[in-house]
Amino acid sequence: MAEKNQNQEEEIDLGNLFKVIGSGITNFFNGIGRIFRALFHLIILFLIFLRSNALKLGISLLLGAVVGYFIEVSHPKEYVSNLIVETNHGSGVQLYKQIEFLDDLLIKRDTLSLAKALKITSKEASQLTHFKISAYQIKRNLYKSYDDYLQNTDTIFTKGFKVEDFKKRFDEYDYRYHELIVKSISKEIFRKVSLGVKALVENEYLKRRRDLKNNELKLKLGTLRKNLTQIDSLRSLYRVVALKEAEKTTSNSTIEFSQKQFDNSKNDLELFNTSNRILLEIEKLNSQILKSENILNIISDFNEVGVSSNKIAEKKYFQFAVLFGSLMMLLILLFQLNQYLSNYK
Repeated sequence: MAEKNQNQEEEIDLGNLFKVIGSGITNFFNGIGRIFRALFHLIILFLIFLRSNALKLGISLLLGAVVGYFIEVSHPKEYVSNLIVETNHGSGVQLYKQIEFLDDLLIKRDTLSLAKALKITSKEASQLTHFKISAYQIKRNLYKSYDDYLQNTDTIFTKGFKVEDFKKRFDEYDYRYHELIVKSISKEIFRKVSLGVKALVENEYLKRRRDLKNNELKLKLGTLRKNLTQIDSLRSLYRVVALKEAEKTTSNSTIEFSQKQFDNSKNDLELFNTSNRILLEIEKLNSQILKSENILNIISDFNEVGVSSNKIAEKKYFQFAVLFGSLMMLLILLFQLNQYLSNYK
């Protein structure tokens, strides 16, 4: 009898448990349904708002586009070109500082100072309209810098140091590759700008850092080449000794000669492997010397002739259409808010 009552209690407990689980699942899906219904309701309200005010919004958009079009036609046509550079010897800070300086001169319309800074004429400086600098292909740029850091740093320090940790220590000017965008009303001035920017970045401090680094790399390269020459001489000496020992060999000393031949072959193999490692180091050093010869390496120079921008977001008629439409929508919303406040009890 007691066992029967216990089974009934267990069945009741399981029934309550399933009932609670079922209720929880139902509430969960009902909650999702309410969210979707609320979103649908907001979309319908927005569509009703657009339908009620379509004429006003349409007129404002058309008026803004017309005003923007006439402004764009009345101004000289603008051309754009971009430059991709690689910074060396910590020159990223100087690069960004100088580009901000040039853009500030443009804003102030100080064409004399701008011409002097870029080593161009005042007329050419007056044709420039915009400077912008940013990291080029940030994600790929970050991984490239992280890979270089791992290759040039002891594994004791890099163990467990993930790319996310490396990113936290990085500022925009620490990236290796940067893109400079220049706009001008003249399409043939851009190559002159690249020379001026490069001269602005190359100050005396960075030149000293470059010279010290290059001298250090060339000294290492000279030492490695001497080591390689010595290894080649030593291998040649081993071959000469092996040949002379082979001439002196008699049938009574075959075992002794075989041991010496094995030792010579082992030494020659070790020297061969060392020679290969030195050649790899020389190859790396040559790449580093090539990269560090300049404070700024121009990876992709400005085009000979600039092109007009095809981005619709940069067109005046689009910008003014969005501006007028946004203002009209704001006025309508303020009017409706005023009506709601007047009728509120």
